[in-house]
Amino acid sequence: MTERAAEPYPMLFVHGALGDARTWGPVLDALPFDVDVRAITLSYFGAAAWRGDGSDFGTERHAADLEQFIDATMDAPVVVVAWSYGCHPALLLAQRRSDLVAALVLYEPVIGSFVDDDDLRHRFGADAAACFGPVGEVLAEQGEEAAAHRLFDNVGHPGFIADLPDDRRRIALSNARTIPLMMGKGVPPTKITADDLRALDLPVIAAMGSETRPAFAIPTRVLADVAPQGRLEVVEGAGHLLPESDPARFAGLVTEWLAQQDIGAR
Repeated sequence: MTERAAEPYPMLFVHGALGDARTWGPVLDALPFDVDVRAITLSYFGAAAWRGDGSDFGTERHAADLEQFIDATMDAPVVVVAWSYGCHPALLLAQRRSDLVAALVLYEPVIGSFVDDDDLRHRFGADAAACFGPVGEVLAEQGEEAAAHRLFDNVGHPGFIADLPDDRRRIALSNARTIPLMMGKGVPPTKITADDLRALDLPVIAAMGSETRPAFAIPTRVLADVAPQGRLEVVEGAGHLLPESDPARFAGLVTEWLAQQDIGAR
């Protein structure tokens, strides 16, 4: 009898700040065609009219978005690939509905609550304040669009949004209206502790660029170290905005990481 070929896990891509499902288009286009891949737009992101006032914006709402999306549209379990802010609801989903998640690929989470070491926590807090504090100041003084530019300047390089092609710039700026929600008008993030990470019973690939700032590098390294099946991947020459600046490379890396972990198929 001929053995049935292994079937690839479906993959769900979760965007970060100033993103939505459209963000992942070039990455998804570069993935193998035999993989069922989807991208989700979390509540209040994207160009559509809001279905609420934004007061429930936060990691709880977005973890529920992921759960509902997978339950309704995908053949679970799935590999969840998340970037930056999207890593937080992805981790909450894995904690609460492990039956839906085959593995996590998390690129540069910005979560300080599971950083236990005092020195690392201080360094994380100082750099997070330096990174995101000026965004709040610009938001108050100049408005949402200027704050969007400053956010990408601080996590990438000055002028990053201005240098994007028109269609990509429109995606980022159409999500500028979420910045006030992220800067305090939404719900505070749900705390994820180091003990929560230790309880994860699934493969976790924690990835980061070699050139990224401490606010992203510290949580990524801690996640890889604390999660029982955690694995650190460092991308040479890359920074926080790799999925936007080089989507084909990011797609190839995700495929390679999953193959190395032997979790690309079931």
